[in-house]
Amino acid sequence: MRRLTTVAAAAGAVLMFGAHSASASPTENWKAVYTNSNWHCADYTSHVDKPGVKFKACVVVNSSRGAQAVLVAQNVSGGPVTIDGRIVFESQLGGDAWCASTPLNTGFTRGCFAPTVQLASCDPVGIAIVTLGVGGRDDTARSEPLITVC
Repeated sequence: MRRLTTVAAAAGAVLMFGAHSASASPTENWKAVYTNSNWHCADYTSHVDKPGVKFKACVVVNSSRGAQAVLVAQNVSGGPVTIDGRIVFESQLGGDAWCASTPLNTGFTRGCFAPTVQLASCDPVGIAIVTLGVGGRDDTARSEPLITVC
């Protein structure tokens, strides 16, 4: 009887609170960055722990209203560093991502591209919040708000 009560209580909890599977953001690799007029970026920020490593948040919007956030990292520190990161952008539409850990040699600029999300006509473009990890220390930046034109 005790086992039946435990099973019934567990089933009731699932029904009451709902059973949702966890949704994880994809892990993305870093790529070369080639900007154009579709890129809307904040200014570079120097990393709090490694001033020679700069980073910024960008949002790329194409003519079909596909929007994608990008974490851009640049190393001018004079030596290699290992970076990783996180992008939070249009979370409800699946635009978030984790950025894989990778070496970034001095003189290089690389971007971690979150998945593209499709925005409806006249929807505002959200702000991208990016976190760059260098040497185990995280620092955060955000993109500039974009004006929506219908």
